[in-house]
Parts: sequence; structure tokens; C-alpha cells
Amino acid sequence: MDRNRHVVTIIVEDLASAFNPVSELLHAYAEHILLRVGYPMKDKGVSVIFLVIELDLDQLGAFTGKLGQIEHVRVKTITLKI
Repeated sequence: MDRNRHVVTIIVEDLASAFNPVSELLHAYAEHILLRVGYPMKDKGVSVIFLVIELDLDQLGAFTGKLGQIEHVRVKTITLKI
């Protein structure tokens, strides 16, 4: 399968419970992550993480599915047409 680049936006709504599981998953996929930017919004009590990641669609589905299973985490993806 072709590997495409995707933008993944992760919103962590409860850092106390979701920080470690999200960090562990990002570490597991580190070789595929081309860019990672974190934006803590302390006034709102959330953190937003932006990724540019290179995966095929099956791998992307597995990755975002695992993220989506973590409580207090929301995920959105956009496939870049480059």
C-alpha cells in the first residue's frame, strides 16, 4: 500500500488520566511521525497535539482507532493530497 502523509489532531481533555496512554502510543509510532506540535491550553484544561504522520490507510486506521479508545481523547485526521 502507498504511504500517505496525514495531519492528525488530538485533543486531550483530561491530562491526568490520558497523558500517559497518549504518550506511550505516540512513542510506539515515533518512526512514522514527521512533525509533532503540542499546545497546552491551561485556561481551558485541555491539550492539543498536531501531528504530520506518514502511514498507509490501514496503519492510520489502527493508530487513530487506538487513540480513540483512550478515554477523554478526541481525534480528527486529514489525508494530505500531495
